[in-house]
Amino acid sequence: MIMPKREKNDNVMTKDIIMQYYSKILCICGILLLLSCKQESDIERIEKYISSLSINGLQERAYKSTLTFEKKLASTNTYNSELVSFVSDSLKAYALVTIPKTEKPKNGYPVLVFGHGFHPEPKKYGVSTKTGQDWRPGDYYRGIPEAYAKEGYLVVTPDYRGHNISEGFEYTKTSYLASTYYAIDMLNLISAVKEIENTDINNLFYLGHSMGGDVGLKTLLATNQIKAASIWSGVSASTLEQALYYGKFYDKDNNETTPTSMNRYMGNLNKTISNLGFEYDINSGDAINFINEINTPIILHHARWETSVPYQWSESLAAKLFKYNKAFELHAYDSKNHLFKDENRLKAVQKDLEFFKKHQIN
Repeated sequence: MIMPKREKNDNVMTKDIIMQYYSKILCICGILLLLSCKQESDIERIEKYISSLSINGLQERAYKSTLTFEKKLASTNTYNSELVSFVSDSLKAYALVTIPKTEKPKNGYPVLVFGHGFHPEPKKYGVSTKTGQDWRPGDYYRGIPEAYAKEGYLVVTPDYRGHNISEGFEYTKTSYLASTYYAIDMLNLISAVKEIENTDINNLFYLGHSMGGDVGLKTLLATNQIKAASIWSGVSASTLEQALYYGKFYDKDNNETTPTSMNRYMGNLNKTISNLGFEYDINSGDAINFINEINTPIILHHARWETSVPYQWSESLAAKLFKYNKAFELHAYDSKNHLFKDENRLKAVQKDLEFFKKHQIN
């Protein structure tokens, strides 16, 4: 075998080749390390997002959005209304702003954020059943923002994601988790309310009806900005209690609660959770389990004989508020009406105004 002739600088060339070789290895290792870090970062990001569906996760989140004026809607003797948009979880959502025509206080109008209840057809939320036209907040809730605007409150009513033309319709199909997503929307909106002209952001209040009660409790657990809150006919029970009640409520062919009827209410909750990719404890997202952490005064209103949301749920919430020495009031009405569309509405609004004034900063 003929060996190649060794030149005197062969050792140097060999060292250069070796150094180039190791440099390539180090470069490849660095790229793999960066990819590994990115993968870990993505996993951490996903886990952080899913954990935010728990109460603790909501509390750890940062909320920041801005408002964009979209268009004027209406003008009456007592208020003007506008449509604004904001961003929540990269989704474009909309909100109705009802501006009072009462004399503006020195520090601006106190703000009331209104959380509406469940809508069986979210895309039709805010659409008039009489005309079929977009007329937020719709026939059912029309009188609520008007009643408080007449009393000098600037009222902000978000669609929630997936409602009307707000993006994120898929979130309305997430069963029990939906109210947590709506709370995230509410909290992002609250972060931007200060951008509305002539508002007294130091006097921010909340009103929630039905499912808006659940949204409100979760919101109160994640912010201390709200001076006082009112909950009308509020959903406040745990997921399991809701399943027990609504499984029977919607099972018209069965007078008893069964696993089948419970599953009808739970809908695709289990599927939704399994699609998250890792375990999620639904108890960690039930606001009723964290009442001891609420510091906002709450006034509760509920009709004793209504069936859409049982009165006992407000009683149970009041009992927990009492147990933890929280500031609250509970007002019961001898009625079957879920939204107090009778003489009790005037009573509820008046009690709210008195309660808000008691906790208002002058």
